Amino acid sequence: MKNIKCFPGDALTFHKSLVNDSLNKEDIKNNLIQNEHIITTKYADYKLKFDNNNLFAISAHGFDGEDKINLLKLYSSQRKSIINLKIELTTNEFNQRINNCPNCTIEKVASLDHYIPKDEFPEFSVNPINLIPCCSTCNSKKKEKWKDDQNLLFLNLYSDIIPSAQYLFVNIVSKTEFIFELKNMSHIDLNLFKVIESHYDKLNLLQRFREDSDEVISELDILISSCRDSIIDDIELQRFIENHYSKIEARDGMNNWKIVLVKAMINSSIYF
Repeated sequence: MKNIKCFPGDALTFHKSLVNDSLNKEDIKNNLIQNEHIITTKYADYKLKFDNNNLFAISAHGFDGEDKINLLKLYSSQRKSIINLKIELTTNEFNQRINNCPNCTIEKVASLDHYIPKDEFPEFSVNPINLIPCCSTCNSKKKEKWKDDQNLLFLNLYSDIIPSAQYLFVNIVSKTEFIFELKNMSHIDLNLFKVIESHYDKLNLLQRFREDSDEVISELDILISSCRDSIIDDIELQRFIENHYSKIEARDGMNNWKIVLVKAMINSSIYF
């Protein structure tokens, strides 16, 4: 798991473009334009708290009735602007699509999730820095609850600085039995670590990692088997495999569950 790139443009301009470009009912458009001064203020407040990593303190304007309905209508996964935003957010600097859900790194991106739920905050229904690529499983588990009385419940992979230290570990019991766990061995800020724990717990990530691990182990078996033809010495083979996965780690982060699992396996007596 690692930070992902955020929308680089002006969020309010994006909102206004959706208001102007695709609503052909004049009464809806007029209603949205009438509320633009409130939206402008709320977007500025969102950006300020986002930049200060303090979205916990944001408050909803309280739109209801027709105002709320029309704001919610702005968002549709089928709208061209939303589709293009999803493509932009999942394309890296090499113009390659990175389509793994950043919240779990297990499943494929299916939609854009509203980090702050749009039903409570309809003013941010199309705020691009409130929209995070997400798989259907994470989206359904996250639902509408995003904080409790004291803490955020989920990592914001745009604004929360993911630690460079390892916090995800796996206990190898056998080739088919292992347990993923979170440990704060590097003294990560306690408030951030609480959010990390909540994120993994509420998305059921540790169990989901375990359920999807067979494919990773199978790929490791194939790699070892293929390399055995040319590399007989165990130490040399281990170095080769570690180097192979270190390159993947540089791309995906040290807390990517697949990297954590493979590193634990090749350093166990099961393989070497």
